[in-house]
Amino acid sequence: MTLSPRVYVPLLALVALPFLVGAARSLSAPAPVRADVAGARYRLDAASAKSSGARLLPDGVRRATFGFDPLVAPADRRAFLAAIASARPEARRLIGLVDGLVVVRIGPTGVPGAIGLTEDGAAGYRVTVDLGLVVQRFGPRGVDRTVLHELGHVVDHALLTDDVSAALDAGIPAGWGCDNGISGACASPQERFAESFAKWALGDIGVSLDIGYRVPPPAAPLDVWGAPLARLAAG
Repeated sequence: MTLSPRVYVPLLALVALPFLVGAARSLSAPAPVRADVAGARYRLDAASAKSSGARLLPDGVRRATFGFDPLVAPADRRAFLAAIASARPEARRLIGLVDGLVVVRIGPTGVPGAIGLTEDGAAGYRVTVDLGLVVQRFGPRGVDRTVLHELGHVVDHALLTDDVSAALDAGIPAGWGCDNGISGACASPQERFAESFAKWALGDIGVSLDIGYRVPPPAAPLDVWGAPLARLAAG
């Protein structure tokens, strides 16, 4: 699920974003609505923040890490963090920049069919993953994909300017069909990015994993497609 415009009404969406998934098809919600400058809420250096009029990502946020809802069980917390640990180093660095903005919930998303939901608020983001449902339908590989999809929404909303997002989206082929007006060829740019971010982060294009918005993998090799993300992580 997604965040808001660029719009993340994701299934992740800014009020609530859904993100569609698999056969019965699990929805992850659409993206949230954004308060940003040129597509990104923050900039990573003072010069860019000053020239764009956007907020500088605070040092305290960079040093912080995820907040977890008090009801999250220790095993669920470990499963969420293990999914991130399985990602490539550049993806972990990007997530490490914004994880201090995120509060994690584990359980039903409140959106029918949605296995993941990312919500955007003034203070940051709330990510909800229905781990029980994901494991039941898609197993451990589905957990990794869902967690990275939702965090892709956060990276997108918080850090990616419109020019970077447009360049990345141009490298993702159009999907097929138009399920429920939100997947396949109808998938929003936010969902297309979140799906592709998860594939790039995990080095897994999703063969035999029927989860997501029916977004094809990037046309170029994942390392090539994700080069702008690697540069941002290094910057």
